[in-house]
Amino acid sequence: MACALCCAPMLSAQGNAPATSGEATASAGATSVSGEVLDANGDPLTGVSVGIQGKGIVGITDIDGRFNVKASVGQTLEFTYIGFAKTAVKVTGQPLTVTMKEETQNLSEVVVTALGIKKEAKSLSYNVQKIDNDDITRIADANFVNNLAGKVAGVTINASASGVGGGTRVVMRGAKSISGNNNALYVVDGIPMLDMSRAATQPEGVYEGAAQTGDPLSAINPDDIENISVLSGPSAAALYGSAAANGVVMITTKKGEEGQTRVTISNNTTFQRVAVMPEFQTSFGPSETGSYLSWGPRLAQNSTFDPADFLQTGFNVTNSAALTTGTARNQTYLSIGTTNAEGVVHNNNYSRYNATVRNTTKMANDKLTMDLSFNLSQINEKNMTSQGLYYNPLVSLYLFPSGEDFSKMQAYQRWNPGRGLMDEYFPYSSTMALMNPYWITENIEMPNKKNRYTASAQFRYDFTDWLNVTARAKIDRANESRERKFDAGTNTQYASKYGFYSKEAITNQQVYGEFLASINKYLFDRNLNLMVNAGANFENTDYQNDYFGGQLKTVANLFTFANVDFAGRDLARQDGFHLKKRAVFGTMQLGYQSKVYLDLSARNDWSSTFKGTSTSSFFYPSVGISGIVTDILGMQSRILNFAKVRVSYSEVGNAPEVFIANPTYEIKDGAVTTVTRRPNNNLKPERTKAWEAGLNLAMFDSKFRLDATFYYSRTLNQFFERQLAPSTGYTSEIFNGGRVDNKGIELSARFSNTWGDLSWTTYLNYSINRNTVKDLASDYVDPITGEPAPLTEMIMASTSMYQTRVTKGGSIGDIYVNTLKTDEHGYIHVHPIDQTVTTQPDQWIKVGNASPKYNLGWGNDLHYKGINLGFLITARVGGIGISQTQAVLDYYGASKQTEDARLNGGVIVNGRPIPAQDFYQKVGSAGQSGGIGAWYVYSATNVRLGELTLGYDFPVQKWGGFVKGLNVSLIGKNLFFFYRKAPYDPELTASTGTYMQGIDNFMSPSLRTLGFSVKVQF
Repeated sequence: MACALCCAPMLSAQGNAPATSGEATASAGATSVSGEVLDANGDPLTGVSVGIQGKGIVGITDIDGRFNVKASVGQTLEFTYIGFAKTAVKVTGQPLTVTMKEETQNLSEVVVTALGIKKEAKSLSYNVQKIDNDDITRIADANFVNNLAGKVAGVTINASASGVGGGTRVVMRGAKSISGNNNALYVVDGIPMLDMSRAATQPEGVYEGAAQTGDPLSAINPDDIENISVLSGPSAAALYGSAAANGVVMITTKKGEEGQTRVTISNNTTFQRVAVMPEFQTSFGPSETGSYLSWGPRLAQNSTFDPADFLQTGFNVTNSAALTTGTARNQTYLSIGTTNAEGVVHNNNYSRYNATVRNTTKMANDKLTMDLSFNLSQINEKNMTSQGLYYNPLVSLYLFPSGEDFSKMQAYQRWNPGRGLMDEYFPYSSTMALMNPYWITENIEMPNKKNRYTASAQFRYDFTDWLNVTARAKIDRANESRERKFDAGTNTQYASKYGFYSKEAITNQQVYGEFLASINKYLFDRNLNLMVNAGANFENTDYQNDYFGGQLKTVANLFTFANVDFAGRDLARQDGFHLKKRAVFGTMQLGYQSKVYLDLSARNDWSSTFKGTSTSSFFYPSVGISGIVTDILGMQSRILNFAKVRVSYSEVGNAPEVFIANPTYEIKDGAVTTVTRRPNNNLKPERTKAWEAGLNLAMFDSKFRLDATFYYSRTLNQFFERQLAPSTGYTSEIFNGGRVDNKGIELSARFSNTWGDLSWTTYLNYSINRNTVKDLASDYVDPITGEPAPLTEMIMASTSMYQTRVTKGGSIGDIYVNTLKTDEHGYIHVHPIDQTVTTQPDQWIKVGNASPKYNLGWGNDLHYKGINLGFLITARVGGIGISQTQAVLDYYGASKQTEDARLNGGVIVNGRPIPAQDFYQKVGSAGQSGGIGAWYVYSATNVRLGELTLGYDFPVQKWGGFVKGLNVSLIGKNLFFFYRKAPYDPELTASTGTYMQGIDNFMSPSLRTLGFSVKVQF
């Protein structure tokens, strides 16, 4: 059903100036022709363009769908409207009633661009990809961004290894910043979301298994989303400022609809089992009684212990109910949603509760539109471990010696009469401070509680049909509490004999305000269309983190601050900041005869993070041009329906992180110290300069569409910190330098057709990116001494086995590993007498990059008489990963490859067997130390069945009654791999940051999901 109100947002794209006699281009003898335009349901269509074939537009339908134009009998009137097929009717001199049919592949589709501005897709000079609600809710995920994988070109998406509710890494067109954030900006209804990345714990090194919390989108109910526009290039995102330098995920939420009262209830229930785990040996027992090393004699009978038996079947139950109702002047949308989940590890729980209300009202003779919304979410997380050696039950589970009775571990605690409490039972020794895996799941608790609310208001006043102003404001506040409770009896490396307790309170708040004036007017007999948007905004962000905790004293398992041992060190921590951003901006689009479009934009930012430097503000522009080749050259045909070429150039500035430009202070062990960073008042903003060219085609009656984009970007003025000599009186200095280039290709192809009752849509997304660090700071000169101080290499993350380095001429994400000694011919050196290898732990070689060479996504949707089948195959080709998990398993003799080597008489090196235990305890890792990374490099290439759905739409229209729609579907996700060589899932990540990618360190395993969904409309 179409109506004046719900179609109103589209009018700016078509123009909504009323027809006048002066605009008519009819020939002599023209008469007045009147009539009405309706949709297939008989409802009037407002804003339909009425044109004379070959002459141009002569009028537009009014609010009742009526028109009155000048035309001659025998001429043909053409009716065009967004979302409907062009309709032609001959003038007979009688009133006309015109019915327009919807066209799903209409080329004049409206998309939401920066600042929530709606434009025709054909007019854009940059790439925007639109995803509808069904694509993200078909298979429920607590973080719906995971469901974008394979459906958007040019975007690399990595799900969290922490399971349900974890963060998602979203990188568009390659990493650009060496030391800054490379994740995309999230925008909801035109307003940037609060950036909570500082509150998101990210794993570092090989130790603590940190959860990924703080992802802003994980708090949103996906059923509240209408659609998503992905702005992958700086040209599309320039107006959002420095936070949008890495691209934007724009979310448009649902609102009430006029003339309808509709209730939608949905349930999505899925079950998870482990899809990928390491392979374990079952033939050899422990080295000695009580040892966790499995280098003992061969067992008389193979062990039946399977670590997968420890893991349970996880589940995720998502429920949602929404009400939409409205009149011509007032529409309301209400929704509630719940998500309750358990992971495959016991006591790993997640729950989320959402409530949303939105009301849109027209006032002042329909000139003033008020849009108010309020969203509330409450999230409870428990034991969201993603990786690491500490507090991770998978470590002692995976390493459990074959031949031992694991069922004894279920009695994980025993009564200690001397202490009057339960102690951990774990009769094994290890240098890694291992614990009983059941004790970890039952007696080590890490609960997180998060409450978040957002309230927004938007007021739009239409002075005329071509001029309006919009003011909007939002407050976004998130409160988070994180606790750590380790029971008495926990390994004393982690707690005292009484236990451990800590609590962390994190508060994030964003206050955002914006004013926008918009002009959309046709000029010069409608040959020229002018769209101008100009405005200003402010953003205030407050962050506060308060921490207190330590070893318990006096009373076991009394988890209060009063029971913390105040004699401990570093018990308390406080940090926070107040960040201010101000900006003015403007954009203009000129369209000539709806064939050629010119886009210009400009923005100037003021950021408080530059306080203390000579940079008070920074400016950046963009320009783009696009042309509809088929219209310009008049070459439309049944085969080639539409062809557009586009090119754009943009610059985006990026402010530094907080405290970079200013020295900070800390109190440590009762003393006040200064972080002795030498001030640099010449800091400039990081700047990305990008070029983009593209081609958009529609062929065979718009059944086939192709979008192709080539891009190239340079990111300059990176922020570096270099160490200074003690004689300078400072320890370090921040300065600008460096250049990172990204270039790549994005291709999206889609085919859709209907044969009777059968319809089929298939699409293919392909993206390739090449990243090059052109320079760090090879020509840098110390501004004080005048001495050269070149910087050509930086180690960004490392363990004893691998390093992530950034080097001149390399790429962000390059991985280096240490090696075994080789001879002059390049063969591994084997001692001629004892047949052992020699390690070279300090010799490092580059083995590849964590990023893929290219990504592919192939999706299909088939519909036949209410039956619908959909599947998505995704492929990541290229890139490497390092498995520290495999290295530790090898060292302990727990892996299948150590079993194969022993059964085959040794490890084959240079074509000959050598002793297995000596070899694997040299190349393997003891956990915190040792290991030869070159032995644990794996291809990250994988191809999988990412999604599968089989559903049925019941013919409720035939039944009558109040049920308007009913769909039941079987759903599956990550069902199996067509190809994979790594011993883990290469698409998982333990960190949403830049430099812990491609590293597996006892990550939680990849999961296979099966379930069902039910959706009912009343």
